[in-house]
Amino acid sequence: MKNQVNEPNDSSFSDHLIKMAQRLLAETEVNHVLNVAMDEVIQISGAERGMIILFDTTGDILFETARNLEKQDINRPEFEISHTIINKVKKEQKPICLRNALQEPSLKDSASVSRLNILSVICLPLLHKSELFGVVYLDNRTVRGAFLPETFQFVERFTDFISVAAFSALERKQLVNHITALETELRNKYHFDAIIGNDLKIVDILKLVGQIAATDATVLIQGESGTGKELIARALHYNSQRKDNLFVPINCGALPENLLESELFGHVHGAFTGAIKDKVGLLEQADGGTLFLDEISEMSPVLQVKLLRVLQDGQYYRLGSTQTRQCDVRVISATNRELEIMVKQSSFREDLFYRLNVVDVKLPPLRKRRNDIILLIKHFLSTYGVKYNKKDLLLSLEAETLLLSYDFPGNVRELENIIHRAVVLAESQVIEVQQLPSNLQIQAANFSDKQKTSIFAMAKQQLIEKFERDYVIDCLKSTKGNITRAANVAGMDKKNLYSKMKKYSIKAITYK
Repeated sequence: MKNQVNEPNDSSFSDHLIKMAQRLLAETEVNHVLNVAMDEVIQISGAERGMIILFDTTGDILFETARNLEKQDINRPEFEISHTIINKVKKEQKPICLRNALQEPSLKDSASVSRLNILSVICLPLLHKSELFGVVYLDNRTVRGAFLPETFQFVERFTDFISVAAFSALERKQLVNHITALETELRNKYHFDAIIGNDLKIVDILKLVGQIAATDATVLIQGESGTGKELIARALHYNSQRKDNLFVPINCGALPENLLESELFGHVHGAFTGAIKDKVGLLEQADGGTLFLDEISEMSPVLQVKLLRVLQDGQYYRLGSTQTRQCDVRVISATNRELEIMVKQSSFREDLFYRLNVVDVKLPPLRKRRNDIILLIKHFLSTYGVKYNKKDLLLSLEAETLLLSYDFPGNVRELENIIHRAVVLAESQVIEVQQLPSNLQIQAANFSDKQKTSIFAMAKQQLIEKFERDYVIDCLKSTKGNITRAANVAGMDKKNLYSKMKKYSIKAITYK
């Protein structure tokens, strides 16, 4: 039974419209918005059935819901509609209200209208900033003139609210999807498999990091600048149970003591000149997550004491406050200095050192893992090749030989910058020495033929060793760690296979 719609100038008209709009705008999920909107419109109009369709930017259907007077879903193909009418509204972006669609001149050639015996029809566009993103469709196949003019006007006014609610819900869903995609991208980016390296030193480090990621143990990462300390710290976080909470990094050497204290612990209004309001510290932001203290060696003795208390019992004070605060954070720290030596020199607290150093991860410099230089070069060529639309780039033999001989004082970060620069300057598919920094070009000019031959041989040996290691691992994987079968698959005797497993620190039990 259709509800009575009063004249538009009646106060009850506005009251009813507001109540319907409030019910609609209280919903946040797209499907819920569409269902509530459809039920309200069908009830007030007396339509036999109705449908709301939302389109993407290409015009394809993104969401749709179809309901009847009993507030039941109607699924396709049971619910057939006139696409002629919908396409007309999509094209003209104007509402339609028909007393008898069968007698409408513009629809006389529409097979769907006659086949479905559609009589009364309302179809309205859903607009956002004058752009159509959906339609509301109502019909009645048994009554001519089912929709009175005042009913149509009421539905038309309510459609404005449907547009707002539906578009907001769409935006919210797109935002949630975007955030989810970013989170997935982050986790994939910092998954252990995404860390480039086949050198045994890196393999052992990744194995250790994989073992401790799920724990709350504090970790001290030591290594030269550019070796990837923050990368390892993020991998620890995004592979832990804390991954859904924040990873909060701070460089302890980048701020003076008073500012660092305020950043870490927060402050209250009036704590110092310029403290015009309360400030949440990084410890509070990282609650439930991970706090990464880079260059921990640069922290002052005063702050070392305060940090020690956080590690001991999770308690701290905001600057200028006497109220104790509690936090649950995992602390990962990093330094490019030898903290053990600093402890002996009394420039770093011994008790704090042991609190930070439950697990110690020491990253090797790139010159100590030359086996990975080619892998890293290929990775950076691919990454920046995509960024600058210069795909399938290669290094010339001379450029590659030069990089294999270089000591990289800036480690992986320096190599990345070198390749980034080379890709930007590349004029053809092959990157030459001329696209490398000037200090490397000078080094290339001083190479003797004997040095070039030696470096080429070293590069060749590295590739052979990588192939051997990967081949042995693949054979063990395919045979689930059965050494006899793996040796048969590899085409070598067991003694030779054992020898290569020992050489590359490969254990059969890993693949059982």
